[in-house]
Amino acid sequence: MRTVLIIVLSLFFSQLWGQTHWESIVTESDEFKYQLPLTEPTEDWTVLNYDDQNWKSGNGGFGYGDNDDNTIIASTKSVFLRKEFTIPATLQLYNLVLDIDYDDAFVAYLNGVEIARSGNLPDGKPGINANVSVDHEAMIYSGGQAERFTVDPELINAGANVLAVHILNVSLTSSDLSSRIFLNAEIDGTEIIFNELPEWFQQPVTYTSSNLPIIKINTQGKIIVDEPKIMAIMQVINNASGINHFNDTSYEYDGYIGIEIRGNTAQMFPKKSYTVETRLSDGSNNNVSLMGLPAENDWVLHGPYSDKSLMRNALAYTIGSGMENGWHPRTRFVELEINGEYRGVYLFVEKIKIDKNRVDIATLKPEDVSGDELTGGYIISIDRDQEGSWNSPFMGRTGSVDVPFSYVDPKYDELAPVQREYIKSYITEFEYALHGNNFKDPELGYRAYIDVETFVDYFIITELSRDLDGYRVSVYFHKDKDSKGGKLKMTPFWDYNICFGNANFFSAGSPIGWASDGIGAGDWYEIPFWWDRFREDPYFETVLKYRWEELRKQVLHKSTINNFITSTSDQLKDAQARNFQKWNVLNNWVWPNNYVGGTYLNEVDYLRNWIFDRIDWLDEQIDMIEPSFTTGNELVLSDDPDPLVYPNPFSNKFTVEIDSPDYAELDIVVENLLGQLVCRKTSTAVAGKQTIEFTYDELGQSGNMFIYTILKDGQRIKSGLIAHQ
Repeated sequence: MRTVLIIVLSLFFSQLWGQTHWESIVTESDEFKYQLPLTEPTEDWTVLNYDDQNWKSGNGGFGYGDNDDNTIIASTKSVFLRKEFTIPATLQLYNLVLDIDYDDAFVAYLNGVEIARSGNLPDGKPGINANVSVDHEAMIYSGGQAERFTVDPELINAGANVLAVHILNVSLTSSDLSSRIFLNAEIDGTEIIFNELPEWFQQPVTYTSSNLPIIKINTQGKIIVDEPKIMAIMQVINNASGINHFNDTSYEYDGYIGIEIRGNTAQMFPKKSYTVETRLSDGSNNNVSLMGLPAENDWVLHGPYSDKSLMRNALAYTIGSGMENGWHPRTRFVELEINGEYRGVYLFVEKIKIDKNRVDIATLKPEDVSGDELTGGYIISIDRDQEGSWNSPFMGRTGSVDVPFSYVDPKYDELAPVQREYIKSYITEFEYALHGNNFKDPELGYRAYIDVETFVDYFIITELSRDLDGYRVSVYFHKDKDSKGGKLKMTPFWDYNICFGNANFFSAGSPIGWASDGIGAGDWYEIPFWWDRFREDPYFETVLKYRWEELRKQVLHKSTINNFITSTSDQLKDAQARNFQKWNVLNNWVWPNNYVGGTYLNEVDYLRNWIFDRIDWLDEQIDMIEPSFTTGNELVLSDDPDPLVYPNPFSNKFTVEIDSPDYAELDIVVENLLGQLVCRKTSTAVAGKQTIEFTYDELGQSGNMFIYTILKDGQRIKSGLIAHQ
């Protein structure tokens, strides 16, 4: 039975009853026992009374000597570390966290109980040659932060304790391995008993309420990994008042999810992103509406880390929606807590998939193997190789690397062979038509295969953001059945967190220059030849010119973008402060930052000014295009009946004007940028022209930027941004 008095109290009560301080019980430079195992150890190597007298001793950190190691070790797949420490019987200990910096994976145990694990390891106690799914770079040496895990203080014993850590390398031939370990505690009184804190240490964030929705995830003791998804509990706090408390017990959603770590390079960051699937207790899909988004079961929790504005993805997707040329992911800013630990500001995002409220194309069934049924729908990507990927018959634009295409929805293993071959052949035929001598011909060339305006819109967002991965990674397009239009459409947009001037390589930080000019030969992923070829066609250039000029009137007007950035930063004012208390990176370079602002407002101003400079440069370039026809001579943009929303921006009021040839009930929904309902008006079921007005007072004077959605008999016919000036 423990004889130490361990009091686990909230920070509030600890400050009320007495003064506390944080210090390091175990710090990286302490002397550890260590072993480079040749055979699997006995199961008890993590417990206190294990005989480690034959182990070596050395001061942490441990690794290959790349400027963050005190003890240099030989190349190894695993290293075992043990640190014994003694807790005085009278010590009052309130909170306990493990901060660990590692390369490439680890599992940590306190008195034989697992307390933390990196997300690139499967469940269970790993063997000495266990597979590490993805490498992980140490962060402290480059100005980053250790990864933090909350530890139950009741695991501490009076007297002797042992912290045991298994560090794993991604391979024996890996050039680096690191382990820097800190066990930090909030302790009663002011006297340092063990060690001073490292300079980078930040106290765990204290928080009570938020103007953002709050998501709380409980993994029930399991570790979130990069495949497969684990079952967990998710609770969503989203009060109608717009004020949410972390201790609220009334939930918009309180149920099961599957969750896994997502991303490629982003997995190296301590702030992880996650794929979330709402589920029933038996693990089956559970389609639910969350935070005002249409019911579905597949979602993404994007954790902006290198993007210190926190808003680049939200901005790109909002621009896409404003283009009104297909579905782009809708988003909600939230604050996230996992297993009681605050994790910061996240962007809750609709995942790309075929659905009536997402990519609204036909659902391809296994039996659809001939005729019109075979022709759609498909979502395809240009990205890293996946199961069943095929390469373009044409090399990338420099001729050095293949361009891979992948089946997204349905996935490769969900498609019949004839379905796989159909969409592959269709895209291949398009490429041959674009590459051939008749590529400018409207019937014999590429225009017979694609919806040109969607390709122009993708070109515009890629160039506006100067996306260094543009055209070659995270590129999505889809095809519906021939009877429903059937051409390739280049939507939706995806993944812009290192865009808009947020990268310091491939010239991505400069607002000058075409992203479509590429990055030169030798990169792993290359731009298809398409874009050079498109721009040789006066038709494509003319559509680009007219489309840019149209978008610059509203969606890409500087005031529209400025209003979005200002409104979003205002709404994130309190939450961003907590986020950067948790992730102290505002003064640090984080890969691949082109700018380090030191404050959140500086980061926001940099984003705004960079975009304005980029727009100025694009204005100059596109103005030089000589159109080959006028919009009156040849159809360029859609002439479908379109509701009018004017003026935009507005001062006291704006008007929605709809000319409906048939009898229909119309709903106009206005939300703020958090997705919270601001105002809703419904018209009677009449035919002909109708006008509906909204005053700024009716919108509660609740911001400078709003999202409107117009529904006809329950179906969305238009949505976009409306700004108050």
